[in-house]
Amino acid sequence: MTLRRDATGLAPERLIVFELTNGLRDFARAAALVPGLEIIGAEDLDEDEEDASPVLYLMIPDARALKEMVRLWALFRAGDVFPRGFAPWRNLFSQLRDLRAWGPRDRVSPEDAVFLAEASTDVHGMVRIELELVYRDDGTTVEAEARAAVAEVGGHVISGARVDGARYQALLAEVPAAELTRILERGAAGLVAAEAIMHIRPQSAMHLTLIEQGAAVPDGTAAAPTGDPVVAVFDAVPQAGHPRLAGRLSVDDPFNLEPLAVGRRVHGTAMASAVLHGDLAVPSPIDLERRVYFLNVMYAPPTADGAERFPDRLPADLFQAAILHMKSGPDPAAPQVIVINASLGDRNKPFSGRMSGWGRVLDHLAHEHGLLFVVSAGNHMGDLENAATDVLAFEALDEPGKARSALQSSGAMMAHRRLLSPAESMNALTVGALHSDASAAPPALPASTFDPWRDTGLCTVSSALGPGLGNAVKPDVLAPGGRHVVRLLPAGAGHRLSPVGIGSPLLGGVTVASPSAAAAMMPNQVGRSVGTSVAAATLTGLAARLHEVLEACYADFTQLSSRRRAVLLKALLVHGARWSAARDLIIEVLGPADGRQHVRQKDNVRRYLGYGAVDADAVLACAEDRATLWSVGELGSEQGHAFSVPLPAAMSARAQAHEISITVAWFAPPRVGAAAYRGARLRLVNPETGVELFAVAPDKAQPDDNQAHGGTVIHRRWVGDRAAALGEASAFVFNVQREPDNSGDDVAFAVVATVTMPGVAEVYTQVLNRVAVKPRTRVVVAR
Repeated sequence: MTLRRDATGLAPERLIVFELTNGLRDFARAAALVPGLEIIGAEDLDEDEEDASPVLYLMIPDARALKEMVRLWALFRAGDVFPRGFAPWRNLFSQLRDLRAWGPRDRVSPEDAVFLAEASTDVHGMVRIELELVYRDDGTTVEAEARAAVAEVGGHVISGARVDGARYQALLAEVPAAELTRILERGAAGLVAAEAIMHIRPQSAMHLTLIEQGAAVPDGTAAAPTGDPVVAVFDAVPQAGHPRLAGRLSVDDPFNLEPLAVGRRVHGTAMASAVLHGDLAVPSPIDLERRVYFLNVMYAPPTADGAERFPDRLPADLFQAAILHMKSGPDPAAPQVIVINASLGDRNKPFSGRMSGWGRVLDHLAHEHGLLFVVSAGNHMGDLENAATDVLAFEALDEPGKARSALQSSGAMMAHRRLLSPAESMNALTVGALHSDASAAPPALPASTFDPWRDTGLCTVSSALGPGLGNAVKPDVLAPGGRHVVRLLPAGAGHRLSPVGIGSPLLGGVTVASPSAAAAMMPNQVGRSVGTSVAAATLTGLAARLHEVLEACYADFTQLSSRRRAVLLKALLVHGARWSAARDLIIEVLGPADGRQHVRQKDNVRRYLGYGAVDADAVLACAEDRATLWSVGELGSEQGHAFSVPLPAAMSARAQAHEISITVAWFAPPRVGAAAYRGARLRLVNPETGVELFAVAPDKAQPDDNQAHGGTVIHRRWVGDRAAALGEASAFVFNVQREPDNSGDDVAFAVVATVTMPGVAEVYTQVLNRVAVKPRTRVVVAR
């Protein structure tokens, strides 16, 4: 019999729910003593210290075993004697708060119940909800049963979706408010008791993205590009005629949303601008030669709040249909696209240990079609509260003191500031917002307004925190997301820091194109945006430029398969990331103070920083004292490949700082309901010989090795300042291995390696002379 944390994809009639009284580690020790009981998917059983009552699911072989388990639990609760040989089960049961067969209480998670309780009714007293169905190979009967259950409670189905590769089948439905009350009560009647339904979840709703309208600014950008797009944006209908966008987008509207977009087209316009130009306050020095494909998946209705929304379809369904429209069939709309920006997040579905349907579908599409999704981590606009320090005491702190106090308040709220779906996707590149932009800071902030994380290297106060599924590093990286200031407010005897929201001056942000309310008067209007959406969009623009740089350097680059190019871009983007000095601040404030607990210290750091902030210049450009090599290929199960990085003789006998960094990236097939969700796991085998030869050691300023191997991108650095004895043929040798799995498919992967010794000008040339494939030209970015 097998235990796991996520019931998705399993048969509910064969599930027993274990509610634990303590943490997962204590339970795992007791479970290890029970013969025939196996905890599988260990990567999904990471212990979240904020989870006071974790839940596990026992998959049993048949109904007879289920009845026997329930009988043993009854004996334990009554204090009766257990049958001979079952003593270990008594010890295991002592770790449980409850044991029961899967039922109504499990169809609504505690996290979903909070958002369902806040759902608003329409003028007819109806509420929209999402029903994820029990997945069967033939879903016809299950869907018919679910539709009948919705009709029986007085509701109706709006739309449905099924994505076999993600084992996802769901309905978007409207039900009476009275039925929602019954759902929240988790009784024995209504939808919550329908056997065809696996989960009842709130309707998807876009996370809040702050975009402030500004003034009209002359357009100084270059001529419009003409090449076919390799990068796409899935977002709300943009103002395609804006001078910053006109002629640069290939807008596609397969869902016919253009006629519905009668409100201000804010979000799509801003994200398209950030992809095309980056921060308009300091535009990218490399203009795109290819257009950007823009596919409408949301629209701006004529509502007072102006919030852009999805049409009457599930987001996962929209993405599946969009990809098929774009890549498949006799006349695909954009077959050359390999990178997709999704600066979208579902504020009603923060990550809570299980992969969302939207996240699973993204993982399937990424692997099936060889696509890199660049996804925003999500924004949280809730206050940061501190009961120990009042308003006057906070105001009296110096700038470093305010930064520490705000970080302490943020750390106490970690469990409530998790990634927003689909940011937990294992194959996506998830982007957090670096507290940075190129806008001029105001000479003084208004009263009671502060910028506590200025110049700290931290993410914004609203940026969602990791980790991801299986304790994977998430967000993967940070990119500039604007300076997000806060307002200081009283909270009883303490204080709270409220991130500035809509209706208040942002006082910072990434400069982007903005639709004008009077287009004829201000056609070239710009504004500022703060958050993870614009951060993901700027990083997508960097991916577009990186692809064009590689095309310029290697004549046959576009002859590589789209899958290989996509995974290479993923590796190169992460390769340019590293932790900032914020690492020291996070360890100082959030600890643990005991230096021997360095794994937990690094865990706190990577929740905020991921692998770190991406250095765009390091990704795009060459330098005389730095050489970067890359390789792409495929690996089958239990296969490996050895790589050799030339070490230049110019670095020999120099007792000065030097390093080597290696990044491995791939797309894994999702295995929903299997022992391990990641269908392919690669490992960067520690290169002990190369480490000794190059006189380096693992950098302390990076995630722990186990943490780095939890997802689908591995990024490691080795640093040193001792002199290394290198010869003309010295090399840093390492291996990339694929661990055993049940997937029969080869997996495309990319490896990127860089050797650096600042100030030694011969590094690039000496490495270049020892490799067979050479770029046609070096790229230098002028600022």
